[in-house]
Amino acid sequence: MNPNLKKIALLLLLASSLLISACSSTAPQNSLMPVQTALEQNFPGASLDADHTVSSSTKEPLQLTDAIQLLLSHSPQVRMQLAQLGIADAQQLQAELISNPHISIGAMRPEGGGRWQLETGLSQPLLELFTRPLRRQLAQDNLLRAQLQLQAELQELVVQTQSHYYSALAAAQHLQIQTQVLDAAKAQMQLALSLYRAGNMAENQFLYYDNELRRVQQQFNQRQLAAKNARLTLLNFIGLPSTNALTLPTQLPVLQPETFARDQLMAEANSHRLDNKIIQQQLTLASKRRTLLARENGWRDISVGINAEREADGGKNIGPEVEFALPIFNRNQGKLAALDAQVAQLQAKLQQHELAADVEIAQALLALETAQTQLALITQSLQVAEKRTALAQREVNFMLTSPFELLEIKRNEIQLAHDYTKELKNYWLARSQLELSIGKTLPISTGKPDHSQMNHSKMDHSKMDHSKMNHSEMDHSKMDHSTMNHAEMDHSSHQSHSDHSDKNTSEEQEHQHD
Repeated sequence: MNPNLKKIALLLLLASSLLISACSSTAPQNSLMPVQTALEQNFPGASLDADHTVSSSTKEPLQLTDAIQLLLSHSPQVRMQLAQLGIADAQQLQAELISNPHISIGAMRPEGGGRWQLETGLSQPLLELFTRPLRRQLAQDNLLRAQLQLQAELQELVVQTQSHYYSALAAAQHLQIQTQVLDAAKAQMQLALSLYRAGNMAENQFLYYDNELRRVQQQFNQRQLAAKNARLTLLNFIGLPSTNALTLPTQLPVLQPETFARDQLMAEANSHRLDNKIIQQQLTLASKRRTLLARENGWRDISVGINAEREADGGKNIGPEVEFALPIFNRNQGKLAALDAQVAQLQAKLQQHELAADVEIAQALLALETAQTQLALITQSLQVAEKRTALAQREVNFMLTSPFELLEIKRNEIQLAHDYTKELKNYWLARSQLELSIGKTLPISTGKPDHSQMNHSKMDHSKMDHSKMNHSEMDHSKMDHSTMNHAEMDHSSHQSHSDHSDKNTSEEQEHQHD
């Protein structure tokens, strides 16, 4: 064999080996760390680090930060999103590789017989080799897009956890308030029963209180079911079984004396909203794909290699080989047109997302302002209701009004607590939606306790025994109303006073139904 041909063959083999070894890659580094860092910056306390997980068997009431941490450490939804990032890691690894070299072997034998003519070849496509740097950059950009997508999904899960958490707390608070309404209804029924047995109440009026107690009991059962369902929903969302013994607080957080500037929130949204960043990243990817397609036109289907041939007479031929396709018909016209359409679509989508962010922030601010206004009005109503309860208590002490009216006024006061809880829940849900709209958590200022922390159970209606009230033996001229114990009074000897009380109660009930 010609020594020069041997040198050429050895050089080509050595070059191919070097190219293959240079293009080999190892698995990329863990890409979760940037996601974790960004998540902790936007939502402090939300960590993907396994060393900071929260025990799911704690006896203390579950706080919001602990619920979020349980979500990140236990929820299958989080693991599914993390798996998507693993897929992007694998795609980046694959983009680091180039195609394997091609080996061809052919054999031909003369028609009349004789020695076989062998032909062998080793070739390596050049397209992936020369476009590898750009493909690697595209893979890195795709991984960045996957990281942004994961962060956006995790932030949405965090905000949804907040919503489920506040809903569970509101349901528990409604149940606590409804328990007090039930106690008041039981006290009314107990008093009505004592008067009915003494012959001081008409049967029709007694049956009204009997049915009223059942109606309140039905409302209590509905509130109890809602509280249990809200708790189960929260446990399921954060990845815990329904039998978990976690306890929840029974009160919503207090109302915060805070205001937000819409322009500042829009600036925060432009800086932190991940859906906009994802679209901008996709636009960058589209531009780089166009560059890649342009480069492919010049190197399409080009391959180099070595071709060796042994003739039938025993002679050997060896030398380099180049194969390429002529870019006459297929110049990626369709792919380029699709990229142009995709860019136009992404630009329109970006504009639509900016408009959506604007309206989401406006709606969240409107809901916050409405809840704050409603809470202020209900607070004033609660103050009036408390004063009415105190005045009615004094009137009962002086036998100027019926205990039924006092209990009815107290029930109205407790009902206002339901309204307050509902609006307080709306406030915190709107605040969570605002955080999702701007892509980061909002600082919580320190406020004073409000009526959501009021304990309306100071009057224990369930232990009042009105059947023992006896006004006939009382000397009202010497009565100290400030220390009067109404649990020992008996209305059974005051028919006229009872009739008057029943009339006032009937009018009060008709007014309530109206």
